[in-house]
Amino acid sequence: MDAAAHPLVLAREARTNGDFLAAYDIAMTAKAEGLAHPKLDYFAALALADMGETERAAELYESAGLGDEQDSDIRALDGRLKKELALRTPGREQARLFAESSQAYRALYDETRDYFPGINAATMALLAGNEQEAKALAREILAHPEIAEPDGYYAIVTAAEAHIVLDDGLAALKAMRQVADLEGVQAGQSVSTLRQMRLIQRIVPEREEAVAPLLDLLRPAPVLYYSGHMFVEDAAAEARLARDISEAFDEIRPDFAYGALACGADIMIAEEALNRGCELNLVFPFDDEDFIAQSVLPGGPGWLDRFNRCREQAKRESFATDSEYIGDPKLFTYGSHIAMGLARMRARHLHTEAVQLAVLQKDSEKKAAGTLRDVEKWQSFGQRVKIIDPGPINRNLHPPPDIAVSEEVSRGAFSLIFADFAGFSSLNESILPLFNRTVLGRMGRVLDEHADKILYRNSWGDALYAVVTEPEHAASIALELQQRLGDLPQELRDCAGAHCGMRVGVHHGPIYRAFDAVMQRETFFGTEVTRTARIEPVTPTGEVYVTEAFAAMLAVQTEQLFACQYVGQVQLAKGYGALAMYKLDRRDDVLEEQVAPRV
Repeated sequence: MDAAAHPLVLAREARTNGDFLAAYDIAMTAKAEGLAHPKLDYFAALALADMGETERAAELYESAGLGDEQDSDIRALDGRLKKELALRTPGREQARLFAESSQAYRALYDETRDYFPGINAATMALLAGNEQEAKALAREILAHPEIAEPDGYYAIVTAAEAHIVLDDGLAALKAMRQVADLEGVQAGQSVSTLRQMRLIQRIVPEREEAVAPLLDLLRPAPVLYYSGHMFVEDAAAEARLARDISEAFDEIRPDFAYGALACGADIMIAEEALNRGCELNLVFPFDDEDFIAQSVLPGGPGWLDRFNRCREQAKRESFATDSEYIGDPKLFTYGSHIAMGLARMRARHLHTEAVQLAVLQKDSEKKAAGTLRDVEKWQSFGQRVKIIDPGPINRNLHPPPDIAVSEEVSRGAFSLIFADFAGFSSLNESILPLFNRTVLGRMGRVLDEHADKILYRNSWGDALYAVVTEPEHAASIALELQQRLGDLPQELRDCAGAHCGMRVGVHHGPIYRAFDAVMQRETFFGTEVTRTARIEPVTPTGEVYVTEAFAAMLAVQTEQLFACQYVGQVQLAKGYGALAMYKLDRRDDVLEEQVAPRV
């Protein structure tokens, strides 16, 4: 295996670049393919901790036996996890956990004399209230040969952190300003330091004034969501717009970009992003061949080569739905919202802001889908948007013939819930009335309480299928189902088995709406319905798993009430492929305070 392509190298690079999801996926995929190495478990657990999923990181640390490893990086993870657990623990118990974290780091420092566990031991001692011990260790760290004359990112920020522990804000600022002169500092590096500084600021208010100036120096570059008009090839118009796009990049200075790749503005923004070394993440609203036909070629044949070049250089591409285009313009809006959500999710992981760059003509007409609607949606978040008026451009495109849409059906993007009861097949005949009364009865009452948000509901045996108007309503319903069914009669548990309980899968996607001649009622169907039905069989009992599309749609809601914790690439039931899945929970205010960017 090429050393550069080894999963350990790739996982490390992904984390350094701030792509924590990719770091986790690389490590876990390598393990699933039979590669055994403790550093794979280490990178997976570290990525989980980076994303704020402390409990899962701690579980992996224990189950993989990482506590028995002698590698100093792996041993340092013990202190990191104790720190993360302390963040979630109030009162005196928090101070005790910070002290335990300090002790874990200190033991490693005393053994290795490595400044990394040393500075963490000092900071954790400060957070635990042991200021005298913290300052003594900070002075020792500043005398370390690699810190006394720091060379490189980690040595510089360690010196700055030691000065913060000593309550010397001016010295900390002087040290941290050296970071600006370094080349190649990656987002993952600055995120780690930023989190540490914000932690000090929050737990030790006396250091808030000293820490504040450092945050602007550390915050990663913004994440860009882009959109704009499609238009016909025109060298003069493109030259004018290219200058404006370049100036916008000078102003925003993003390192990451999310959007589609339609002719005109999309491709030009993507080209500028790639020219500047930005990580390009493409999000197509539907099947790529149909996208090319609908959104690339109508502007002229020259756009296709530029589309292909951008696509080849993109970091990754995803599809809001992989189905074909069937004449439904709302698919473009759906794809835009998924791209917006992914950009906002990435910004949250990086503790930075998400910014929209839109190429939008003045007095543009509002249509069923388009840039104006994208801008209005983004502005509803209260986040920054940079609008470029492209001036005169030729928007008289040459699209393919309209696709005939059956009048018997309509289309819409809705949230889909599938649930079933693990252990149902073990129930004997005499227990079924109890199941009907307790499990189905409680499920029915939850749905009744949200009746005005539910478009369709059905059940068969132990299964539930519901179509819900909006993602936030579906999230509430799914979590309430699990909550109501968390306390089942012992008689039912004895019969169904120790691991009985509900499994709930949720997705958001475009589906058909039509009249069911058999049931004599309205029904909802389509590929996305089938996909959702394959999620709940692989969901752990008692949990709610949601797709990345659903998580992204939650991220574009005005009020952020829910948290989606990354699970990984999960193989769906019945050979339906793998999907990136998230565990749904209600928002933890402590955790959100920790991970949400302050900009």
